[in-house]
Amino acid sequence: MNAKVLLILSLVLNLALAAALLKPKPPAPPAAQPEAAKAAPASAPAVSAPKPRTVTQVVTNTIAQKFDWNAVESDDYKKYIANLRNIGCPEETIRDIIKADVNKLYEAKRKALAGPKKKFEFWKPGALMGATIDPERSEKERALNKEKRALLTELLGTAPEDTPDLLAGAASQMEAMFDFLPTEKRTKVFELMQDLQTKLQKTMKGGAPDPEDMRKVMKEGEAALAGVLSPEEMLDYNLRFSMTANMMRMQMAGFEPTEQEFLALFKQRKAYDDEFGGAFGGGLNLKGEEKAKQDAAKKALDEQIKTQLGPERYDDYKRGQDFAFQAMYRTADREGLGREAAIKVYDMKKAAEDQAKKLRADTALSQEQRTAALRAIREETERSVKGVFGEKGYTAYERGNGAFWLRSLSPDAPASTAQTLPPITPPR
Repeated sequence: MNAKVLLILSLVLNLALAAALLKPKPPAPPAAQPEAAKAAPASAPAVSAPKPRTVTQVVTNTIAQKFDWNAVESDDYKKYIANLRNIGCPEETIRDIIKADVNKLYEAKRKALAGPKKKFEFWKPGALMGATIDPERSEKERALNKEKRALLTELLGTAPEDTPDLLAGAASQMEAMFDFLPTEKRTKVFELMQDLQTKLQKTMKGGAPDPEDMRKVMKEGEAALAGVLSPEEMLDYNLRFSMTANMMRMQMAGFEPTEQEFLALFKQRKAYDDEFGGAFGGGLNLKGEEKAKQDAAKKALDEQIKTQLGPERYDDYKRGQDFAFQAMYRTADREGLGREAAIKVYDMKKAAEDQAKKLRADTALSQEQRTAALRAIREETERSVKGVFGEKGYTAYERGNGAFWLRSLSPDAPASTAQTLPPITPPR
């Protein structure tokens, strides 16, 4: 039985109880005579009969009727409200009933937006924790909320003042992330995740979190989860929520791994991160033998990945790790230029940096000549990049600090230079 029916039945029962308490009581029956009096002998003195009492009984024409919920409920909300008022339902209760009914209606509409259940694609680049947001669905959900509030306002005069759930759209889209987990285990996993979040927040009390503290907390959290989940479930959990997986998704610009590629890479990188804390910035202060051990492990990891992917895919993978390329890829994507435009600009960057390196090493040049030549490289490269991104795209790219590498070629200087070099030919 749903909450709406329980609310109505509760109201009806309370009204019935009140009616019972207010109903006039019937007169008490005459007291029964003792058996001894019934058996009194005939010679006994006569006893005068008591004076009869006058009893007035009020008879009403009210006929009790069985409550029929079907006679009250209606698909037409306005008629529904009228029926509730006819049975004496208080206005406040009517608001609660209608609000609950409308919420249920629009919750079903919201769930219908998702369509058929989809597998969570953990191998695709996305936001932190892999919770990719569908802008089109979010817009539809906002439209549904607006429509619901308009309906409640029409029916009740005003819409109830609900606190807006700013994360409702994201939360509904995160449901698919738990498709690997049996329902009976989800509550326990949620509790452990909340406990982990609390502990991670404590590592940030001093401002910037300590990488080693974070690594320790994460290891403790994974150990607790491993006590609840099977090995297969634990792998699925880490593919969705671990720091390693999230870092990988943020570093896959233009690489676009397949499911199997991501899974194989994840297993290799997770093993390295667990030992050296790479996902948390750990190992930055290692020295001596510990530093040498980490360097050797990192080199071995890169060789494993290169062997697994092959030279061409490995180049795509390494390029995606570069912060400079990530900024180029975002700009190209935003301008609708595609992955190839980002790769073209990245190749321009490499060519310009190679030329600048050679100039700096040329001892035959004076300082003035070297400075002028470096400015010329920068200016020509800027023109080439603008030619790919367009003026608007380049402005956004520069404003987002993506063009930091251009400034490293030569400090900011006036556009005119005393000496120029042949234009840089972008690699084809």
